[in-house]
Amino acid sequence: MNIQKTIANTFASAMRWIACLGLLSALGLPTAALAHSNEYLATIKGDHGGLLRMAEMYHFELVVKDGEVQVWVTDHGDAPQSTQGANASLHFIAGTQTMTVKLNPAGTNELAGKDSRIRPAAGTKIVLTVTMKGQKPLQVRYLLGDLKADHAGKH
Repeated sequence: MNIQKTIANTFASAMRWIACLGLLSALGLPTAALAHSNEYLATIKGDHGGLLRMAEMYHFELVVKDGEVQVWVTDHGDAPQSTQGANASLHFIAGTQTMTVKLNPAGTNELAGKDSRIRPAAGTKIVLTVTMKGQKPLQVRYLLGDLKADHAGKH
């Protein structure tokens, strides 16, 4: 009889631990999902100090300076992704003014473009359209001045 009670108590205890672990795992899932969302990426700076966004398996870090733009491409694990053979452009929308800048592969995982009309200003909307080699086109959207946590560390 004592063996049956011991087995029953051990089983009940194990089931409580499994239930606790299941609950803790479920509570952790929203955080894990949030870690790879544009809402989360908008709160941190990229490795180059730029704005981060994602599309499918890629992270895109955008840096805009007077006369030039750069985009670095990584995967969700921050591993650089080759931009060789990629086609990309940035469409700038500032009030009623628009312009498009073609980006070219530069370096291992960088896309870059130059145009003397590029002037970063808060509130400028930017749409990145990029087709990585052999893949379908992707689009991501940025809003300059949209880094929601300037005090946040790098990604």
